[in-house]
Amino acid sequence: MESLISDLRYAARKLLRAPVFTIVAVTTLALAIGATTAVYSIVDGVILKPLPFLAPQQLVRLESTNSQGQPFPLSPPDFADIREQGRSFVGMAQFAPGAANFATGGSEPVRLDRLTVAPNFFSVLGLAPRNGRFFVEGEGEQGSPNVVVISERLWHSRFGGKPNIVGETVSLDERSYTIVGVAPETATYPQVVDLWTPRLIKAAEDPDARGAHQFYAIARLRDGVAIERARDEVATIAKRLAEQYPQTNTGFGATVTGLQEQLVGNVRGILFAILGAVGFVLLIACANVANLLLVRASARSGEMAVRTALGAGTGRIVRQLLTEALLLAVAGAAIGVVLAMWVVNGIVALGPQLLPRLSEVSVNGRVLAVSAVVSLLTGSLFGLVPALYAARPDIATMLRESVRGSSRGGMNRLRSGLVVAEMALAVVLLVGAGLLIRSFATLVRVDTGFRAENVVTFDLSLPAAKYARDDARIAAMSTLTSRLAALPGSEKVGVTNGRPLGRMLMMTMFDVVGQPPNDPAHRTIVEVHPASPSFFDAMGIAVAKGRVYDEAENRRDGHQVLVINEEMARRYFPGQNPIGKEITLGMSYNQPLTPTDTTPVHGEIVGIVGDVKQRGLSGDAFPMVYLPYNALPGTLTSIVVRSSAPTSVVEAAIRAEVRAVDANLPVVGLKTMTEVVSQSVATPRFYMLMLAAFAGIALVLAAIGIYGVISYTVAQRVRELGIRIALGASRGAVIGGVLGNGLRLTLAGVALGLIAAFGLTRLIRSLLFGVAAADAITFAAVAVLLVAIAVLASWLPARRAAAVDPLVAMRAE
Repeated sequence: MESLISDLRYAARKLLRAPVFTIVAVTTLALAIGATTAVYSIVDGVILKPLPFLAPQQLVRLESTNSQGQPFPLSPPDFADIREQGRSFVGMAQFAPGAANFATGGSEPVRLDRLTVAPNFFSVLGLAPRNGRFFVEGEGEQGSPNVVVISERLWHSRFGGKPNIVGETVSLDERSYTIVGVAPETATYPQVVDLWTPRLIKAAEDPDARGAHQFYAIARLRDGVAIERARDEVATIAKRLAEQYPQTNTGFGATVTGLQEQLVGNVRGILFAILGAVGFVLLIACANVANLLLVRASARSGEMAVRTALGAGTGRIVRQLLTEALLLAVAGAAIGVVLAMWVVNGIVALGPQLLPRLSEVSVNGRVLAVSAVVSLLTGSLFGLVPALYAARPDIATMLRESVRGSSRGGMNRLRSGLVVAEMALAVVLLVGAGLLIRSFATLVRVDTGFRAENVVTFDLSLPAAKYARDDARIAAMSTLTSRLAALPGSEKVGVTNGRPLGRMLMMTMFDVVGQPPNDPAHRTIVEVHPASPSFFDAMGIAVAKGRVYDEAENRRDGHQVLVINEEMARRYFPGQNPIGKEITLGMSYNQPLTPTDTTPVHGEIVGIVGDVKQRGLSGDAFPMVYLPYNALPGTLTSIVVRSSAPTSVVEAAIRAEVRAVDANLPVVGLKTMTEVVSQSVATPRFYMLMLAAFAGIALVLAAIGIYGVISYTVAQRVRELGIRIALGASRGAVIGGVLGNGLRLTLAGVALGLIAAFGLTRLIRSLLFGVAAADAITFAAVAVLLVAIAVLASWLPARRAAAVDPLVAMRAE
């Protein structure tokens, strides 16, 4: 211990006496270790940390699947059959995400995220209430009291965390609910919500709803049951149901997925790819610091020779130099962890909300332990080889080199090899970042099918307690849109059940009148969007053929007029003119489009409009049918206002007009459509910025590395270069020789990096849009950029080499 303390003191003194070296090394390590810690924090919180439930490995998600194997919600009858016939589970519970207008006495109403769940939902997860209780059997049935469980976050934010919260009443969608409990902060599946209400879904309530896939489900496996066995059992049950109910279940299956896999499966690959990228940055930083230490070791060769002559063994010298390296690593790690905390807090606050479990990300004890291990390994990695070189036992050579200022060829080859490795790693990162940048640029240039400029949008939820009838909803929307249309600068106001790039979605099947009905194996599925006649002009959706309906046709009658999109015309009416054809919506599901309406929608196609990016900019167009809003007015409504007035003025006016129509209606998601488009690409932007940041750091470090090698080489060759100039070598030839040395290292690194990038960029293929993983333009641009940076980094020492005074060089010798 005494020897260790002595080594630490000596190492600290030596580092403090070389402040430039110490600052550069510690800063390099702090950036690399900080980035590694931050990314590992995200990977740990999102992927590695177990879900905060009882025996989370036994929890699974139950879902239906279509003929392409894509998952989607279950229907109540299918869920009931799986629950009754399945033997692999000890509990199942349905749930459906939604929202509710929430108000307490005198407060302004807000829209809160809600989960409608079966009474046993919390018991399946294995959660205990933070306060009060969860739901009991019978709650959620028709005629039972209205009860609600609130989140711990809502408990603190709205009720100040008062302990006697149980028994208080709140207003949800203008109905009174009694608070029976507070859920713990770990109640985060399938997402962070504010409150839960019970609903017991029974198949007997709607025996014809087997085609209505409306609810999700979770289940807990029995002890000892593997997920593969449960998956096979559920698939077998689904196959039997398809044979028993061919009209609704043909082509549909069912599957079981681990709860954690279902949550993070889509992001696991990219997050591990980013973790690998930051690992490359860490390796580049190690190579850079190792090069610095090799230079420092060469400069200290005289000191090492004297220590060796005085009896210091190789192990003693290696230990001393390793202590200095580890001290650098620890200092870099300390600063890096602080940087990581700052970065992680920013990511949690500003990161894309579509990234699962983002709220659970933090720099916790596990992350700090990993950071400590990384710093120790990093110190050992970049410190060992320079220490071994410096501790060589050839005292005469060491003394001679310390006088002449030279170094052995092996050390120079090692430093050159490290620079080649840095360049190769930088190429891989730059290619990955370049592909994501090109992909993102392509994505944001996609034709959305609408004009987002000067459009403000918001959502309303009309509570069923007050707006149960269609005429009440129609009257409210008519009054509101009239008031909004009268605002200064207002040009068009439209209403729909789901604006483009929104979350509201309704799908059904259709039959063409005069043609055979749908074959269950070849369903004609479309999205259905009730929309006001002015919606198309308000959104700037182009009419490709025919016309859109007018205000006189904005009603529900026996013969509707309908508008379809170009994708529906291409897919379902190839080589035909669909205008004038009549279709029936909703028949194939054996259920009405709305619970209170038993008549399917029957109408004539009068026009075709352009395809709109409804689900996301990277998604393909999907067949869509627009029908008059008043034919099918829903409780969830999106309103769009095209106005020439300033956005802030329009938004303030919207809030005032909504309050004037109904003071209990919260305005939800008030923003411009330009913001909507920007937010829709938040996730790819997040991945692009992270990889681009790491690639930028790698580029800077690689440039510093090659600059350091060339500068050191020039310093070692001062005598040789002086003799060459004295013998008649031109300054251009000297510069060319130095540049050639740098280019050889660069080209070797670029070649190796391009080969590695060709294979590794396949890992981010799923994130690319409109760009191939082996995009030649990106690969070529990265190669040119690296060569240009290397030439610039080599040019400065090359100019110094050409300015060597032969007399000074020879006198020094």
